[in-house]
Amino acid sequence: MHSKTWIWLGISAVLILAAANLAILTAFPPGQQHAQEPLKRVNWILPFGPGFEYRGPCESPVIVYDGVNETWRLQNAAAWNRTISLDDRYSLDPAHPEDIRYTPDILVEGDRISLDFFIRNLAGENCAHADLTVTTGTASLNATTGSPEGDVLPGAATALPVDDLAAGEWREVRVTADLPRPGPEELLYLTIGLAAPYTLTTPNGTPIIFDLREMSSVASGPTLTGGDAIDPDYNRARLPRASATFVVAGKDAPEPVLPPTLRAV
Repeated sequence: MHSKTWIWLGISAVLILAAANLAILTAFPPGQQHAQEPLKRVNWILPFGPGFEYRGPCESPVIVYDGVNETWRLQNAAAWNRTISLDDRYSLDPAHPEDIRYTPDILVEGDRISLDFFIRNLAGENCAHADLTVTTGTASLNATTGSPEGDVLPGAATALPVDDLAAGEWREVRVTADLPRPGPEELLYLTIGLAAPYTLTTPNGTPIIFDLREMSSVASGPTLTGGDAIDPDYNRARLPRASATFVVAGKDAPEPVLPPTLRAV
């Protein structure tokens, strides 16, 4: 190839690069950042449970069961019923976080446990009525590994009605569940869950249906805009939810060992 051809190829490459740089500078002038879309989240009735604060089964509250007297007792009740600050997790404007605090108020009475969960209506609609769902699950806890093992036995799901929760309003709701009966040396891991409602009813009687595909919006009635049918099973399985966890121990059960922490060398 002649030297003149190489020269013209070089000049062409330089011109192409200059044109590309000019196009970039025109689209994004210096000092102007590319506008990014805001992060999306599910705007709905959002629950929060004290289980968020616990890092593992061995750091959850311990309830001791005496099978002889058929009594349950929460250890260190005062410590677990401390006030929790939610920081900006449920603030209407994360840039200006509200000082939202609530107390779990865990109480064991007979064979039942009750505690407060926190909910906030971020659906953008006043809620005249909604039914949240309370679930429980119980699994064996290995005292040596400090981890649950085996099958999780689910309890019966129950509805927790909530009325007159205005848009943006937050509230503490009382959740109650049955306590399991471990053997004298047995450790059980109890999870109490609270799921957001699938539908809420506005003050004028309009049903609002949770739809994950819309992320930051909700759909009224049985279908979405455009006529696409909502898959109720898909959306119910992905409803916002919260949980609280407890270790229920027989009175002669060993204390579970904290699992080893992996650290980089």
